[in-house]
Amino acid sequence: MNQSLKALILWKRSISAYMRRFSSFLAELAAFLIALFSGIALFSAAIFGGLLSAIISVGLDPARAQLITALLLAMGAALTGAIAGRRKVGAMLGAWLVFCFAYLAGFVQLELQPARDPGGHLELLNSAALFHTSLVIVALAILASFVGAAIGVALRETLLNPPFQLVRYIWRRTLSARAPDTAVILSQEATIGRASNAKILRRIIASWLGVAVIVASLVLATGASDLLIYAPDVGLHTLPVIPHKNSSPAHGTIVADSLVSPALNGQKKPFLVYLPPSYNTPQGATRRYPVLYLLHGSPGTDKDWFTGGKADQSADTLIALGKIPELILVLPDGNGRPGQTSEWANSFDHRQNIETYVTRDLVQYVDAKYRTIPQAAYRGIGGNSMGGFGAMNIAIHHPDVFGFVISLGGYYRAEGGIWGNNLAYMQANSPIDVLPSAKPAWKLHIFLGAATRDQPYYNYAKQFASELDHLHLPYHFDVQKGFHSWKIWQIQIYNALAWLQWGS
Repeated sequence: MNQSLKALILWKRSISAYMRRFSSFLAELAAFLIALFSGIALFSAAIFGGLLSAIISVGLDPARAQLITALLLAMGAALTGAIAGRRKVGAMLGAWLVFCFAYLAGFVQLELQPARDPGGHLELLNSAALFHTSLVIVALAILASFVGAAIGVALRETLLNPPFQLVRYIWRRTLSARAPDTAVILSQEATIGRASNAKILRRIIASWLGVAVIVASLVLATGASDLLIYAPDVGLHTLPVIPHKNSSPAHGTIVADSLVSPALNGQKKPFLVYLPPSYNTPQGATRRYPVLYLLHGSPGTDKDWFTGGKADQSADTLIALGKIPELILVLPDGNGRPGQTSEWANSFDHRQNIETYVTRDLVQYVDAKYRTIPQAAYRGIGGNSMGGFGAMNIAIHHPDVFGFVISLGGYYRAEGGIWGNNLAYMQANSPIDVLPSAKPAWKLHIFLGAATRDQPYYNYAKQFASELDHLHLPYHFDVQKGFHSWKIWQIQIYNALAWLQWGS
């Protein structure tokens, strides 16, 4: 091979390498711009609003639905960019950027606005929690964009690459036939061309940076469960500052406890307890307190009424204002067998006696260990959704145990799989069917909570209220504008705590 041919090959190599780098940059830029502009189109009011409405229609509240909608649209933008632009990184970056401007910026701006509790008192913003939540949301957006881009690349390779490869093959064959010398040169280039060590190192660093970003996002996303279960702003606003009229602490104490339940065949069940501010003080050492049991919905855990419902904060505030006497809150775990909701009831086969666990084992344990007033007139039970059903069902069956019942967003006819498809047993566990003949339960103090856009639960509550009217039984009906959400239940548990009249 003569010197001129070698020089030509080297020149072609350098030009080819430059063109490959430039082509790669253009491909990334194209993927970025396509994802960016498709994201802007997807986040338009028409598309965003339509998808948001569809997600809300399956039972989610607007706050969580907005986050999920934004993540899905970011995924769609990355997918579009990856299909059209053939690059994952550019597509991910474009989709993530749109998400940050279209959703995250508005979310942060909203949380920086003054927030008030159900009583109208200004809550304090936890800036560190807002920063952490923003990082978690950013991580979710990165993962959503990654998934969308990965799917886009896979679709392109499956659907578009075969015809593209065919066209390129035909073009190369044509080029080879017309310019054999060029083909020889290209062949020589392919044979002797090697990437420099610096280029290899850059590729390795870039790949490991990508790994680090995805791993960090996965780690941060593990903290997203509360955002998706309760609300994106969970934990961001804390107890308002309320002047105290006495020397008691400003906050109650939350303790974790558990018991081995005979009703559940020796199963160990955890629960949380809120002890009021004076409970552990010298002045409260001999004092006894009324108790309110709060049942979670499905899916749910024993922490729900503290994390999502802010029941402890509401109690602290109302106690500090002198609007309610101090009380104990008990939050049990009502999860039963895998694959079935417990409905806070005794199953037809009696292999899951959650109702007996609550009314006998738990109440006796709490009365024995904590300084309660062990009378129905000083004991209440409440809950949300499935917990609202469970609270009403249990209270009607056991008016000698509970004198007050709070049902928020609940239903009043038995549903679920624990009833053994036995119609008579389902009717015996349907408050709307049982109450007319359960005269001992007519002495119950009843608080119903519902939201105007929470269907079908709003209709269920109105039907039950109509029955109470027909029976001439007093009750309190709290109706809020909103959905099946913790935002509503935060307001209603605040109002319900103020409604309780212990001893009556």
